Amino acid sequence: LPKHHQEHVLELEKIVTDCDAFQQTISEQQQDLNHRPLIQQVNEWERDSIMKIKQRAEDCRQRLIKSTDDNIIEMKKKLNQFIADLRKMRDDDDFNEIHLNKLRLLLEELKKKLEQPLNVSILEEPTSFINKISIS
Repeated sequence: LPKHHQEHVLELEKIVTDCDAFQQTISEQQQDLNHRPLIQQVNEWERDSIMKIKQRAEDCRQRLIKSTDDNIIEMKKKLNQFIADLRKMRDDDDFNEIHLNKLRLLLEELKKKLEQPLNVSILEEPTSFINKISIS
C-alpha cells in the first residue's frame, strides 16, 4: 500500500506541475495579446484604414487649394484687365459719369467675387471606402 500511495503522490505532483505550467501559459498569453494573429489583423486593418483616410483628406485638400489658386489667378487676370482699362481711360482723359459708375460697379463685382466662397462643397459618400470589420 505505501508503494501504491507513493505512486499517487507522484501522479499528484505531476498534475500540480502541469497545472502550474498551464497557469504560466495563460499568464503569458494574457500579457502577449498584441501578438495574437487576430489582434494583429485588427491592428493592420486600423493602420490601413487610417492611411486611406489620410490619403483621401490630402487629395481633397490639394483639390481645394488648386480651386482656390485657380480662382485667384482668374481674379488677378480680371483685375489686371480692369486696371489696364482704367489707366487707358485716365491717360486718354476719355470718361464721363456713366463710365465712372460702370467702373465702380465692376470693381465692386470683382471684390464680391473674391469674397464669395468657391462654388465647391464637401460631399460625404454614404458608401464607405473603408471595409468595416466585426467579430463573429
